[in-house]
Amino acid sequence: MSTELFAGLLTALDVVALYSVLPKIRFPLFLAIWTAFLHMVFPLLGFLAGEWVTSFMVEGGRLLSSILLFLTGVHLCLNQHNPKSSFIPPVLLAVVVSLDTFSVSLSFGMLHLQKGYFLLSAGFFALVFSYIALKSEMIKGPILTRISGVCLMVMGLLTLLNK
Repeated sequence: MSTELFAGLLTALDVVALYSVLPKIRFPLFLAIWTAFLHMVFPLLGFLAGEWVTSFMVEGGRLLSSILLFLTGVHLCLNQHNPKSSFIPPVLLAVVVSLDTFSVSLSFGMLHLQKGYFLLSAGFFALVFSYIALKSEMIKGPILTRISGVCLMVMGLLTLLNK
């Protein structure tokens, strides 16, 4: 259960980095709730796909899992940009921010983590982190995105090394 809790926390951590650089959002709680919901839906789909892929790839799944986690972390570390002020509907924004959880949870599905604990953890932390990031003026900058990326890279390496 602690692995699932930690994985959910790491999966939701990028929300802080992404939402902290947004201009003022009109309904931050609404966006946070949508983000939390989607941080549970996309991982569920990833879990199901991961479990399905595992039935075809027993040993290759561990390698694929570690590569996906590592590359997602690299993407978070390298993909830094300055957001432009424009209106994006909150639901669409929540989808865009949550879509990367599919590939991460594909890896977790291959590792046979407990779905329920992970989904609740990811949803809870996404709700809390996105609401804090949307409301707080003190959390700014791309450093949090890089920290999230490094954490995913470490998880990818640990997955590769752990038999």
